[in-house]
Amino acid sequence: MSYAAGLITGLVLGGIIGYFKNLFIWENYLRKNDEAYAPNEAGSLYGRMFASNIVNVAALAAVFFTRELVPFDGITFLVGTAIGLTVMSRRPAFRKKRENKREGEL
Repeated sequence: MSYAAGLITGLVLGGIIGYFKNLFIWENYLRKNDEAYAPNEAGSLYGRMFASNIVNVAALAAVFFTRELVPFDGITFLVGTAIGLTVMSRRPAFRKKRENKREGEL
């Protein structure tokens, strides 16, 4: 039961961090690209990628260093957080693909 609680808590935490990471780092950039404003500058893209990776590393480091303090299995908490971050980082691509599919149907 401790493994399941750690995994579920990690998934939730990773999902929340990933959602806010996408909201604050990527959403504005993707919206500007959609409006043909086209901020295709490499510096903007690479800066956002760097910031996104820093958020991922910071979240995983925080979970790693607090794994002994949580009342459930710390390693499954870490794995769940990593999975949650990964799933949420794919969310904008899936949403964009769905939007493009809808536009093609019109």
